[in-house]
Amino acid sequence: MSDQILNCPPQEELRKCVYNQLSANEIEAVKSHVKTCPKCRVSFTTILKEKVGQENQGIGPIPPGTKADAISASSAPVAAVQKLENAPQPKIDQPLYSTLQKVITPQLKPAYPFLEPPTKPGGIGCLGDYELIRVLGEGGMGIVFEADDKRLGRKVALKVLRPELTDESFRQRFEREGKISSSIQDDNICLVYQVGVHNSVSYMAMEFLKGEDLDAKLKRDGWLPIPVVFKIAKQMALGLAVAHEKKLIHRDIKPANVWLEAGGPGSDFKRVKILDFGLAKSTEVESTLTAKGMIVGTPNYMAPEQICGEPLDERADLFSLGCVMYRMLSGKIPFEKENTLAVLHAVVESEIPALKDLDQKLPKEVYGLMTKLLSKNPADRPATARKVVSMIEAIESSGLENQSSKALSSMLFKAPAIQMQKKSKIPVGAIIGAGAILVAAIIGVILLVSKFFDGAKN
Repeated sequence: MSDQILNCPPQEELRKCVYNQLSANEIEAVKSHVKTCPKCRVSFTTILKEKVGQENQGIGPIPPGTKADAISASSAPVAAVQKLENAPQPKIDQPLYSTLQKVITPQLKPAYPFLEPPTKPGGIGCLGDYELIRVLGEGGMGIVFEADDKRLGRKVALKVLRPELTDESFRQRFEREGKISSSIQDDNICLVYQVGVHNSVSYMAMEFLKGEDLDAKLKRDGWLPIPVVFKIAKQMALGLAVAHEKKLIHRDIKPANVWLEAGGPGSDFKRVKILDFGLAKSTEVESTLTAKGMIVGTPNYMAPEQICGEPLDERADLFSLGCVMYRMLSGKIPFEKENTLAVLHAVVESEIPALKDLDQKLPKEVYGLMTKLLSKNPADRPATARKVVSMIEAIESSGLENQSSKALSSMLFKAPAIQMQKKSKIPVGAIIGAGAILVAAIIGVILLVSKFFDGAKN
């Protein structure tokens, strides 16, 4: 759902490339772009077909800028038409033509064959009542398009399940995500307008958000100042509170699923939106879409009880929130290890790494909050997301994060390791069981099922 704008060449440049009116370097640059841009691929293919058609008819190439109807049979004298028909075939730059054929021929079919032809210039295609403008992100399970809702006249992000995924479980998960998301109406959760199927293609129309996800911001900025961390964490907790009150657990809270909606000039972001309820679970109804004992989620941000396959409640999301806060404060991914199995073991058995060597020092109150959120035992965490909001507001009202560094330094202590209460009831054998299903995790259970487009990420 990002608003990143592709650097597409103008139509005139595409036409000049087809007609060999650019330098070799310019042609190569256009070719490289066309390979990756569905919109330009459609335009390029159209121009190439036009050129080939002209050559097959003996008309010869039409220079860019020349109106096609200027040489149409309907407007030309008969004699002129006959002359064109009898004219020798124009010389074709064979090396260039062969190169272009290699680039374009595999793409002569529509980039997304499940779409209907576009009704607007420059569009990718249509899906029911939606005119698709450009691709926002692609993943193994789906594609997200910027689209116009032709009925209501609004811009949306249209999430489409790949038609080639014929397994019924994929469709059920997709539809379930849409229904769950559409049932939650909150400023801190991405809104879903419609869930539907058109010509056997499942889709989900969501609000179109400008900005970036938290993962992208952290990769760019590293750690974030305490006031910014609190602003993000508090809005995340408010969104989670609404979901939890509807008896829903997200189960995949991580930076990539936290959207920072763009604000005005001089503002980092306006609002936080929680994305992707594809793994959400009801605390009242046992889901049949997740096999018993199967791990779902993202390992570095999963609660210990989630890894061990134990019953979950909303406090599992609060542990994940603590992991996200840890990364925001430290710039480091929590429990980062050499492989997935090591991560799973560390989450269950190891203490959270010390928040040391930071460019900022943390008040003890912040450590206290982190200690509670990252407790191994759910009973030691805050009881609800709203309790987390209250704890953050209490720290904010104390003014610690706004005090001068000199005044603050007297209230701080050197960052120790956060001592976590180990949950003795979690057996090490559970980790072995978790490792036994890593094959499934690697092929998609942990990560593929969790998200349609990681890195494409809106």
